[in-house]
Amino acid sequence: MLRGMTWKHRRGIAPLLAATERFGVPIEWDARPLAEFEDTPIADLAAKYDLIAVDHPFVGQAAASGALLALDDVLDPAVLAEQRDGSVGPSFASYTWQGRQWALPMDAAAQVCAYRPDLLPEPPATWPEALELLRSGRVTGMLPANPTHLWSSFLSLCEQRAALTDVPAEGPQGRPGWWPDAGIDDGIGGAALAELRTVLGLVDPASLDANPIRVLDEMTGGDRIGYAPLIFGYVTYARAEHGARRVRFGDAPSATGTPVGTMLGGVGLAISARCQDPAAAARFAAAVVAPEFQAGAYVAAGGQAGHRSAWTDPAVNADAGDFYAATLSTLDRSFLRGRDAGYPPFQRAAGELLHAGIRRGDSDRDILAAIRERWLAR
Repeated sequence: MLRGMTWKHRRGIAPLLAATERFGVPIEWDARPLAEFEDTPIADLAAKYDLIAVDHPFVGQAAASGALLALDDVLDPAVLAEQRDGSVGPSFASYTWQGRQWALPMDAAAQVCAYRPDLLPEPPATWPEALELLRSGRVTGMLPANPTHLWSSFLSLCEQRAALTDVPAEGPQGRPGWWPDAGIDDGIGGAALAELRTVLGLVDPASLDANPIRVLDEMTGGDRIGYAPLIFGYVTYARAEHGARRVRFGDAPSATGTPVGTMLGGVGLAISARCQDPAAAARFAAAVVAPEFQAGAYVAAGGQAGHRSAWTDPAVNADAGDFYAATLSTLDRSFLRGRDAGYPPFQRAAGELLHAGIRRGDSDRDILAAIRERWLAR
């Protein structure tokens, strides 16, 4: 019997239970809360579990610690080539580190916008329109802005600001060009932080304590919150079961109305280096990400697909309120965070520095200096 660890949400656990039943590989699944999924070191999980749902910023840490099995050692090259060809944006590449593949993209996500179509028929395409909407009071907005997700929005706004400049598209280790080894470009970071403060001043004050699930629960649990300008997409809330309070998703607003990429999220499926039966685990992982399963039983069970064939499938989109088709342009342009071994603790600290600094009313200069200092010390 293999042991698996995923994250505690229907999107995280239900499709893996469906896969376990379908493919006949005996696996006992545990699930951890979203905050632990975003923060728990991979080595801690790999010591206890054979199959692990992972966040791509942990791949450098996993490679350095030897916690995960390199999948190119146990999977047919044709499986990896098919996954590379079927990637949504850089999802497949996000789990590639130092020339090895450490996970398969079973779930793809990035920051997009969310809205209640009964309260807001069409979401704003540009940031000026989004800010005008929030100021008008025609709809109440909310932003996932706990430390982790405030950091995510800050980085997405850096990418959007950089799109208006001549900063190179790609920098070191797959990071964007505005994030060189010396840290986030001061001009880009300053402009993004100013814009983030503006948005925070126009959305519900509870945003600073919220993660995406809380925001989307607010949107589907009543009629008070109608718009989230930046939020990781969750297909769960776009399904017909939410009835009149079904949420729709669209490309994130941009300066010009043309989609610009935001921060990539999603979930990969990895195998522990201590796995008791790596061949069985590899067969299962390959089956979970296969296009026919992704566009079939995986999404039917409540999963959010990671394979492009599902994202472009008309039937999959019809069942999900066009969730996939309406956000694919943003996903295809999404960017990667750091993935070196020191990045996960840096992200945790940077989010806390940003969050605490905004709450205290610290200057942009002080906040950015503290983040840079922590980056250089990682």
